[in-house]
Amino acid sequence: MKKPVKTQELDLSIASLAFGGRGVARQDGFVIFVEGAVPGDRVRAVVTHARRSYAEARVKELLNSSAERVEPKCRHFGVCGGCSWQTLSYDAQLRYKQSQVTECLGHIGGIRGFEVDEPLAAEPLWRYRNKVEFSFSAGDRGAADSVKAIGRSDASDAAIGTGLDLGFHLPGDWRRVVNIQDCLLHSETTNAIRNAVRDFARGTGLAAWEQQSETGFWRHLVLREGINTGEIMVNIVTGPGDFPDAEGFTKNLTAAFPGIASLVWSINDTRASVATGFPFTVLAGRDHIFEEICGLRFKVSPQTFLQTNTLMAERLYRKALEYAGLEGHEFVFDLYSGIGSIALLMAKSCSEILGIEIVEDAVRLARENALANSVTNSRFISGKVRAALKNIELDRRPDLVVLDPPRAGASKKEIQRVIELGAPRIVYVSCNASTLAGNAARLAEGGYQLIRTGAVDMFPHTPHIEVVSLFERS
Repeated sequence: MKKPVKTQELDLSIASLAFGGRGVARQDGFVIFVEGAVPGDRVRAVVTHARRSYAEARVKELLNSSAERVEPKCRHFGVCGGCSWQTLSYDAQLRYKQSQVTECLGHIGGIRGFEVDEPLAAEPLWRYRNKVEFSFSAGDRGAADSVKAIGRSDASDAAIGTGLDLGFHLPGDWRRVVNIQDCLLHSETTNAIRNAVRDFARGTGLAAWEQQSETGFWRHLVLREGINTGEIMVNIVTGPGDFPDAEGFTKNLTAAFPGIASLVWSINDTRASVATGFPFTVLAGRDHIFEEICGLRFKVSPQTFLQTNTLMAERLYRKALEYAGLEGHEFVFDLYSGIGSIALLMAKSCSEILGIEIVEDAVRLARENALANSVTNSRFISGKVRAALKNIELDRRPDLVVLDPPRAGASKKEIQRVIELGAPRIVYVSCNASTLAGNAARLAEGGYQLIRTGAVDMFPHTPHIEVVSLFERS
């Protein structure tokens, strides 16, 4: 076979899944990553990109269906770019996620010979997110054309509107959004709130923000829901200008949805297409909501991070506590401590815990959460992990370090600082197996051995997986 070329059609058998969720086919020495295919499928695919040693393609026609393929449940599947594993049976999802964790640790980190726990399956499989972000867009037929251009021929006006749209960014075209009617990842109530906000925004006659010209008003909608408390936060993000009929909008929305405990308005007057990190005005209720995890009550603001799957976060944190093996006398470091969710849980089982977090608002909330939960043996400091570990003065070496870094993992210098602490044990909570593997390799160079790892499925129907790992100093 000659090297594939763009627009070429190929009949392919899908052998496995790549990290990230695309199907993998091999033909005459070429690796072809196929969007929309699952292992066991036989497909006719169209090449979208041709590289020197591999190609990328998308499914044009399903020739023979895999035994692991199932019908997608969401009405937006095939148009929306999220939940790409809906066509893969859940048992298969767990199996492939588990294998990707061990493959990353082996191939990227060179780490082998560790104990692997059975993955913790998600419960429930739908309506599990406590936070979701949507974007506004000027809906027109150009979005539908963009969908068809990337192979989503089933695009319809139900998903791609003709007015002001509110939904998720369209795959391959970040100027437009898929006009979501019902996302199965979050609750029916928050879906209804999104639709009500979109109806109001359309009625104002104000346009969506246009990044190139820096004109327009409506930008983002961020919804948070306390799964165990029932409290809802609505954060509307706009460009500069006065909020239209703020009093009437607030009255009508909170009357229709009494679970709204916080209705806030943020202004983003920058070119950056992000929904958080900006000052906000409280339109109704408070500037925060509460959520309960593992019997602890947490205050959550628009700016702070919280695991987006509340029920599985409880299982994740309890697994981290299990790995920690605390006996009551230990001094613990919690790095990237956020609002204190892991630290306050572990505080009950150790003598003292110190949290370090770069986001000052999160540190403030962590201190408030400690006070509200009567946790007296914790303290939290604000700063970059690397600088804080370099400058902090300690009377004793920590017995345990907990790492819960962002998706990019810990930096080389941060890992070096952790190694220099000399703690006998490290519990690493990761949302990215590939960066975990890179950090694990550096920990191994510093004398730490990976003892045990376990996957926790926080995000069913997506390729993402959370991993808890235990390292011990040799």
